[in-house]
Amino acid sequence: MTFKMLRLSALGHTDPPFRTGLDPMVPMLVVAAAIGAIGSLAVELFRTAMYTIVQFYASQEHLVEAARSLPLWARIAVPTIAGTVCGLGMWAGHRWIRRPRGPEYMEAVRVGDGVLPLAPNLIRTGSSLLGVSGGITIGREGTMIQFAALTSSLLGRIFRADEAHRRLIVACGAAAGFAAAYRAPIAGALFVAEIILGGLALREVSAVLVAAVISMLTTQTFFASGPLYIAHVVPRVGFNDLFDVTLVGLAAGLFGPVFLWLLHTSNKRYQALFTFLPVRMGVAGLAIGLLSTVRPEVWGNGVSVMQSFLATHWALSSVLTVFALRLIAVIFASAAGIPGGVLTPTLVTGAALGLIIGHTMLTPSADHSQTLWILVGAGSLLAATTHAPAMSALMVFETTHNYHVVLAALPACVIASVVGSLLHHQSIYAEALGAREHVQAASDEARRTINLDA
Repeated sequence: MTFKMLRLSALGHTDPPFRTGLDPMVPMLVVAAAIGAIGSLAVELFRTAMYTIVQFYASQEHLVEAARSLPLWARIAVPTIAGTVCGLGMWAGHRWIRRPRGPEYMEAVRVGDGVLPLAPNLIRTGSSLLGVSGGITIGREGTMIQFAALTSSLLGRIFRADEAHRRLIVACGAAAGFAAAYRAPIAGALFVAEIILGGLALREVSAVLVAAVISMLTTQTFFASGPLYIAHVVPRVGFNDLFDVTLVGLAAGLFGPVFLWLLHTSNKRYQALFTFLPVRMGVAGLAIGLLSTVRPEVWGNGVSVMQSFLATHWALSSVLTVFALRLIAVIFASAAGIPGGVLTPTLVTGAALGLIIGHTMLTPSADHSQTLWILVGAGSLLAATTHAPAMSALMVFETTHNYHVVLAALPACVIASVVGSLLHHQSIYAEALGAREHVQAASDEARRTINLDA
């Protein structure tokens, strides 16, 4: 069954040239499987390119270790140069194509027509690659997901899919990119369902889940196996742990809106202060470089920091220092508009918050309790900022393969999401979803369920 037949079905022509007896979703599942494999390859291409660039100035491919190996002047110089070059790339690219930006994948699915223009997205991807390779404190996974969504959008255009299917194809690409970047297929499907599609539309999620699973299988077969993080096994969670996780969830729910306010306020003020893009991003890189002279953990999206939290003992003073410095660095990077994402930095900030609460308010005990506080803190802050508790709880499970943490993370994430949404109604993805810039008519049109049953 071809996309032509799917379009006929969507338009109400229920009598195709021949009857196959297949559900119209079946060919979409085949397409979703192909998107899953392609999305995994796109993510790995970006990751390999980043590690290759890092090798030009350091012997270590991981950013924190690369920063630690450099003299202090180089720790300052590398992010400054990276930010400036990233800004120059975006500025020159925008002048060349005479188009300031293309829609992001969320916007293309929720309020768009499922088309991601090639040139603006390639400029964004290339500029982000230069920035994250130089230690800028921003999540590279956001660009990886955008790149995977771009490849799927091109596939939809090649096969001339109609608008409804183009949007679903881009959603599948986003789930595939998420699954490959975080090795978390179920969380990737829920990320699309809860945040982008705006609900658990089971017909659409079946295709999204296929794309995520195939992407994960491709990644673990050819590129990297095992969970993203190695953590101590969390023993079975009991009623006595509920107070601890409730406290962490409440703290994350209160801090989440503060974090969102800092990001939003600094964005407006910083961009008004530095209007020329290369200067704006170069100054942010300089600030990150200066902060990294105190602690090299400031560099990068924070994956290495998260792993260190889970694997080693951290003194309270060290956790507080890294928490504060990385928070400032993330604010600078986000305010400068350096392309990337804040999902991983949010996870790491939440992990540090959980560890701080564990040190100051909870009874010290075995390593597994520290692991529990870290993972619950990471998931809770993510839930408080995304308003997606199910995705957040499953993500900390999938990234560690630590099953028992789910029973603690779910109630904490629900608490954090409820408190966070009460104090700050819009999620961290509100602007990417077009909530601030599109008229109500466009929003109503975008919220219609993709009709694959017609």
